[in-house]
Amino acid sequence: MRHYQQWAFSLPELLIALTLLIILLSIAIPQTTRLIEKNRLQAASDLLLRNLQMARTRAVTEKRTLLICPSSGITCMEDWNEGWILKSPTSDEILSRDRIPELDGVLRWAGYRKEILFRSDGTSPTGNGRFFLCTPRGLAWQLVINRQGRIRRSEPKEDLKDARRCN
Repeated sequence: MRHYQQWAFSLPELLIALTLLIILLSIAIPQTTRLIEKNRLQAASDLLLRNLQMARTRAVTEKRTLLICPSSGITCMEDWNEGWILKSPTSDEILSRDRIPELDGVLRWAGYRKEILFRSDGTSPTGNGRFFLCTPRGLAWQLVINRQGRIRRSEPKEDLKDARRCN
C-alpha cells in the first residue's frame, strides 16, 4: 500500500502570509488612489488643451474667426465648469461642445475677456490669459494662452508662484 504525503500550510504560516499581504496592501492602496487622481487631473488638462488647440487650428484652416466661451447650452455664460462651446461669432453657429468630467475642483479663467477669440491667422489678441484648476489640495495645473494664440502648460515654478489664485 502506498502512502501519499499531503502538502499544506500550517496555521502560523498562513497567518504570517496574510499579515504580510495586509501590510503591503495598506501601503499600495493610498498610492494607487493618488495615481488615479493625478491621471484624472492630467486628462482634464489634456481635454481642455486639445479643445483650445482644435479651435485655433480650425480658425486658421477655415480662414474665419472662431469663439470659444463657457456655456452649457447655446449662449455664452460665466462658468467654465459647466462646459464650453466653439462657435462662429458672426452666425452663432455652434461647431462643438465639450466639458470636463466631474472633478474634485473648480476650473477658472483669468483673462482680458470671459471668452477666447481666435482669428483666422491664429492670433488671440484679446483672449490672452490662463486657465487654472483649483482642487482642495491647491493649484493642480494651468494652461496659458498668449496674444499670438499659442497655448502652453505652465511650469512647476509658475504653479508655485500662482498657487495664491486658488485661495
